[in-house]
Amino acid sequence: MTAPCYLCGKDAIVEGLCNTCYDEQHPLMEVSTPLAVLACKKCGSVKVPGGWKKIAIGEMNAEELADAQMDIILEQEIKLFHKGITLSLEEVKKLDRVTHIIVTATGQSHESIPPHDEEHPVEIRFSYGTCDTCGMMSGGYYEAILQMRADGREISDDEKKELTKRVTETTVARYKSDDKAFVTMIDDNKFGIDYYIGSEHLGKELADDFESQYIAERKENYKLVGEDKTGKKKYRITILIRLPRFSIGDFLLVSEQPCQVLAMGRGNLTCYNLIRRDRFTINPKNPKWRTIQFLAPIADRREFMVVTHVFGQPVQIMDSVNFDVSEVEESAFDSEITSGATIHGLLVEDYLYILPDQTELDDTQKR
Repeated sequence: MTAPCYLCGKDAIVEGLCNTCYDEQHPLMEVSTPLAVLACKKCGSVKVPGGWKKIAIGEMNAEELADAQMDIILEQEIKLFHKGITLSLEEVKKLDRVTHIIVTATGQSHESIPPHDEEHPVEIRFSYGTCDTCGMMSGGYYEAILQMRADGREISDDEKKELTKRVTETTVARYKSDDKAFVTMIDDNKFGIDYYIGSEHLGKELADDFESQYIAERKENYKLVGEDKTGKKKYRITILIRLPRFSIGDFLLVSEQPCQVLAMGRGNLTCYNLIRRDRFTINPKNPKWRTIQFLAPIADRREFMVVTHVFGQPVQIMDSVNFDVSEVEESAFDSEITSGATIHGLLVEDYLYILPDQTELDDTQKR
């Protein structure tokens, strides 16, 4: 004979209690009400113990943002007492700054008892302020100035767009893990472009990236700007990144031989030798690096159309600008010669060097 539940008299299942009484004595979860949500009015971050919890807003609308903010505070406040519990939320009523919801927990209070639902009404009250990050941004705070310059030339608009794009992407990627991952100001000036960055760590990370990508020169300078509340001295760093005179597509002399820059990155320069008709990679550790001289910008390349080609005979090409026709030996071409095809060349001291296929290079510049 089964012993009765000592609370209600029904058949006892676990520890002298029936299913219902055991569930009541051993709830699945606990949450207090009302709950207060302090959210940043600018970025949507939520105040939590120890700081602010950031939200990747993206294309969220106001309702989706509020749901994400509620999820953060509920994650902080809900206590689960058993394993394998699932939670669901139902909005009951929503006012201007108050939302009433039902939190439903589904699970087992004991392995011998069937799963059941447990409902908890919760009132969530919203208030708004300014998070630490937005406060620093509004106050013009920055720990690093990243100055981008170029050697003997101006930084092109395309380069500035690419630099700013990479600064933006890296800043967004570090946003959740670094409270100071923001750009206070971008100064596009006659010398180049300057980024005022909230985090010294982020500024150095960007400088590392640009130094490697563009094989650039780097200089750093610290300046004393004050003291904190404890009397510790505070410094601000200025990082100068000087891009080389050349960029992708430009022409160089390497060991006095004309070459075209095909790619730059990770400290290496990939070039095409216009005499030997082959690719090679060079970096500052290579002895030939010291022989590099700037020859011409990519703007100096000329476009031609193949007019006629007879096997074993010089190839006739026509300048696309002045329509002059000239002849080039077959050996100057790397690929199959097709009448009507567009090719490019570089004129150096009255000698025309046929360039390798420029399609990939042009596509890279467009991106």
